[in-house]
Amino acid sequence: MNMRIAFFTEAYEPFVNGVVVLIKAFREQLQRRGHEVAIFAPRYPGHADGDDDVVRLPSIVWSRIGYPCLRPFSGVYREFRRRRFDVIHTHHPFTTGLLAERLARRFRLPVVHTFHTLLPDYAHYIPLPHRLTRPALTHIIRRHCARAQCVTVTTRLMRAWLQERGIGTPIRVVSPAVPLPPPAPGAREAIRARLGVPTAAPLLVYAGRLAPEKRLDFLLRAVAPLGRTHDFYLLLVGGGPSEAALRARAADLGLSDRVRFAGVVAHHQMSDYYAAGDLFVFPSTSDTLGLVLLEAMSAGLPCVAVGVNGPSEVVENGVTGILTPFEEAAFSAAVARLLSDGRLRREMGVAAAAATRAGVGAGMAEQLLAAYEAVRTDVC
Repeated sequence: MNMRIAFFTEAYEPFVNGVVVLIKAFREQLQRRGHEVAIFAPRYPGHADGDDDVVRLPSIVWSRIGYPCLRPFSGVYREFRRRRFDVIHTHHPFTTGLLAERLARRFRLPVVHTFHTLLPDYAHYIPLPHRLTRPALTHIIRRHCARAQCVTVTTRLMRAWLQERGIGTPIRVVSPAVPLPPPAPGAREAIRARLGVPTAAPLLVYAGRLAPEKRLDFLLRAVAPLGRTHDFYLLLVGGGPSEAALRARAADLGLSDRVRFAGVVAHHQMSDYYAAGDLFVFPSTSDTLGLVLLEAMSAGLPCVAVGVNGPSEVVENGVTGILTPFEEAAFSAAVARLLSDGRLRREMGVAAAAATRAGVGAGMAEQLLAAYEAVRTDVC
């Protein structure tokens, strides 16, 4: 039986991050199986969707982070009733999550919530003391999860994180699958030529938001000493509030000639950028998954990542990459090892590609549908 599913999310196009990529993958996989999925998301100034199943809600953009917040939701009830949904799936616990809770109560619908983000690690975006904001964000997570009938996460570690904080709602692990198209012919050479990276020079790649929680200042400090012993370049793919500061920091560290900023890249073009690289670097300590790690691995790139939260479950240390503590010297040594040993780098890249083919993301849509059926029949 086909279902009508309502997604509620704080972030959607034109905003670009891993959550948006995963939401779109969820939707696409469900639609391929004949289910209807409507997106309820805040309106972005100047953006038009061209998709009748994306319902935009009045909003005010929060300039500090770039996310919009909903204005009063007049008119949404009539639109929601007209579509006759079977289940609500929330992706954030803030304004869209609160709206979804109201609609669920009014229309007696079950709610599935996907826990995408370690919100307490984003407390720096709120201009209040962290001793207040971190507990408040944890409370918001607990409250929204308690009002859902089922919670999904992408890793077992995130399930444990929620359980350790007293969340008793049933939690299911849904393995992510976000396939990318193959790179365009000659993509490696074309991207390197565009960025001014020599053909034979090893290229380190990072993809994601350029924001404080991604620890990119740590990355720059970790790779800076390698310039004395290794010929390499570093490519940062993405945009965000830290870009100007990172450019200045790279200059301070003497890395201006080695660091390239690609800006925001459309997701379907990411294959070309992974093809241009030799090694993926990921210093974030706040990611619940690190979707870009899976993408880079599928493209045959070994990964050096800080072994905290999601990356510790995605990267097999010593096989598909190297996990390090959050220490500059350790991260620098791991990168140096793979820069110095081309054979090991290639072996890990082959293993990384094989690992993603071996079942990461298998049955993602079926796992989601099982969660929906469970909440509809009250057996989650």
